[in-house]
Amino acid sequence: MLAADESSAVNVAAEILRPGDDAAVALRLRSETERLDVSRGELRQRVRQLAAALGRLGIQQEQRVLVVLPDCPEYVYAFLGAIWAGAVPVLVSSFLRPADYLPFVRETRARAVITSEGVAEVLEPEMRLGRLAPAVLTVGPGRSGSLWREIEGEPASREPFAAHPDDPAFWLYSSGTTGRPKGVVHVQRSILHAVESYGRHVLGVRADDVAYATSKLFFAYGLGASLYFPLAAGAAVVLSPEPFAPARTWEILSEERPSLFFAVPAVYRALLDHAPPHADEAVARLRRLVSAGEALPEAIFLAWKERFGQEIIDGLGSTEALHVFLSNRPGDCIPGTLGRPVPGYEVQVVDERGAPVATGEVGQLRVRGGSIAAGYWQRAEATRRAFRGEWLVTGDQAIEQTDGTFCLLGRTDDMLKVSGQWVSPPEVEGVVAAVAGVRECAVIGCAGESGLMELVACVVSLPGEEEAVGLRIERACAEGLPRFKRPKRVVFFASLPRTATGKVQRFVLRDLARMGTRVRSIGS
Repeated sequence: MLAADESSAVNVAAEILRPGDDAAVALRLRSETERLDVSRGELRQRVRQLAAALGRLGIQQEQRVLVVLPDCPEYVYAFLGAIWAGAVPVLVSSFLRPADYLPFVRETRARAVITSEGVAEVLEPEMRLGRLAPAVLTVGPGRSGSLWREIEGEPASREPFAAHPDDPAFWLYSSGTTGRPKGVVHVQRSILHAVESYGRHVLGVRADDVAYATSKLFFAYGLGASLYFPLAAGAAVVLSPEPFAPARTWEILSEERPSLFFAVPAVYRALLDHAPPHADEAVARLRRLVSAGEALPEAIFLAWKERFGQEIIDGLGSTEALHVFLSNRPGDCIPGTLGRPVPGYEVQVVDERGAPVATGEVGQLRVRGGSIAAGYWQRAEATRRAFRGEWLVTGDQAIEQTDGTFCLLGRTDDMLKVSGQWVSPPEVEGVVAAVAGVRECAVIGCAGESGLMELVACVVSLPGEEEAVGLRIERACAEGLPRFKRPKRVVFFASLPRTATGKVQRFVLRDLARMGTRVRSIGS
């Protein structure tokens, strides 16, 4: 892949599609109901056809295209096709309720929405009320939907849009310290840098690799794992649209025998707990096992190595940095640490004034490198706080050790990261507090028995009503929150500990929750 300089025109979609033989399989769709292989030649053709379709619909350069799909070939066509045309794909979670996407349409001012037929049915009546209703392309099973009617048999765009390396290329959405989703604007050079740094120096992706990730494409982590790292090397990708389930993941590992595997720590724990008799054979071809999204507990690293004889390469990245910038290395994994800076990045631990602290001292983590985002869309104050000159302040508390490795201590704010996804406690508290019988509540993060972060709802209710209130909380969270935002446990208290100014003492709650006697474990 070509590196971008200040003066050269570039199109990252064209760079990703450049390597590889037309006859080689690029995408392997493996859903519970459909199996489909897409050759690299077809991938190139579909991307160019989709780019041409956007042009026919009047989508112009730098206009946004909202992509709301499960992982599937059409997702890849949409992402690369929009960039090929000079438009800007915006990727958002596929786990939200259909009505939840309308604010994204409005904020992004999307001129096109590529989504499932079910989401489109909810959005289209609302979008028609707007002054400029976006075009909608739908994707259904078996190559059905309006997207396929627009591209099948239609001419393809010949030349990619010649962009500047600092032109906007795509957006990802991240939750910040306020919990309100923020559009993270990445430029053309971002992916080029990530491929040349982490992709080359840590993953060492080869054309004969097969990549499989349980993290979805709308994640910064999943986008690299299942799209630009393997495809930019001419390798193949396994796409699975369903939410993670241990049995299904073991089935795919057994049938597809990937060489690169990407997951978050909770997935590795679940795979260990549900390993089938043939598990050793299923992972035998893996040469890289990667963990990110949250720090990998040492216990999981050691348990996997003892069970399968393989090291899990733990690292730290962020949506704003695009991908991993701190990482252990193959053959040099130090459990309990995030490893060392990836070539192409500089990482420091600093104090509140931005001055580097001494080795072994706690401070704020900051990073600079060629994949750092341009900023947040319409979030000037948040941009000023996070993006300081060349540096990105990640919001993490960390220590650099004498051997040059880094250890993460937690967040500098109250945001929680669960299964690799940010969760805002006030959002969850709003749902819990609305439940009949809840007098007070606070949501905290607490390590579970596996050492992984779990959401815990700390609740005050009337004595004797705990069982009924717990059931109502479970129902309300199932109806009102995505799966990853639902508390794992409810702990009941007579009162919540507070400061003299009335603020809940969350650090006290974490200690009390570990010892809580009136605990209800609920579904997740």
